[in-house]
Amino acid sequence: QLITRVGPSDANVLISGENGTGKGLVAQAMHSVSPRATKAMVTINAGGVSEGVFESELFGHIKGAFTGATNARSGRFMSAHEGTIFLDEIGDLPLSAQAKLLRVLEERVVSPVGSDSDIAVDVRIIAATHHNLAEMVEQGKFRADLYFRLAVVPIHLPALRDRPDDILTIASMCVARSREKLTRNIEGLDGSARNALCAYHWPGNVRELSHVIERAVLLARKPVLSAADIPLPNQRGRFGRGTDVRAEPRSADDSGAFAVPSLSKELGDSSLDLRSALESLERQLIDRALQRSGGNRTEAAALLGLNRTTLVEKLRKYAA
Repeated sequence: QLITRVGPSDANVLISGENGTGKGLVAQAMHSVSPRATKAMVTINAGGVSEGVFESELFGHIKGAFTGATNARSGRFMSAHEGTIFLDEIGDLPLSAQAKLLRVLEERVVSPVGSDSDIAVDVRIIAATHHNLAEMVEQGKFRADLYFRLAVVPIHLPALRDRPDDILTIASMCVARSREKLTRNIEGLDGSARNALCAYHWPGNVRELSHVIERAVLLARKPVLSAADIPLPNQRGRFGRGTDVRAEPRSADDSGAFAVPSLSKELGDSSLDLRSALESLERQLIDRALQRSGGNRTEAAALLGLNRTTLVEKLRKYAA
């Protein structure tokens, strides 16, 4: 409801919440219901832009403005003209860069590096952070004037563990999105899957839930997902809280290695089909790596000693 009320306006919005709570999704939803929806939404990771290239990245530069500037470049703000700028992780922006950003918000103009001219820009600002910016203002780590400029409409997204009633709703949305993305005939979640999802405390919030569901949709062999399709980490052993939810065996020292499945179980009493057995073992190891990484494919690939592209190719192969 807040999205539909605030989204169509041009008011600046500050979205706060833990990592993975869906701040980017809310920003995208606000842009999509605004009059600017047909124009670009440009995302800037404020914490990922080094102070030395901040002005050039956001405001652009003219040819010859500095060594290596062989061509003029329009910055992110000009790319978002008449659209939306999403300033992610705004709390990580250095103080010197905060002053330059404040001028743009106040005057609605940018000055490309090396230029004496200002260029008017028409953008809607949505910012996000996992920090408590009010505390950072008190500590002198964030400008108060910039904070009040950004927080015209403050929105706080609670952690998923603090809104358990939303877990199944979000999970169903993730199933629908993954079904379309992966072109898989998955109808939904059975009772065991719903119970497993609700029993888990989701330290990675919506992002982790989305990854878990996407993996389950990709690898499921039946049209309705069950708890067997959604192996979740051991909450007590790994995160120190809650109860076990389909915990997989751990190594004795719990150092991060995972147990290799038994080859004898895969071969059975009579089968000597080496390729089939090895593929089954590989699939189980991939499953366990994804479980250990909370559905993060990059981390799972590292655990397996693979690059991410190879892992994705194998997941598609076993989903066929």
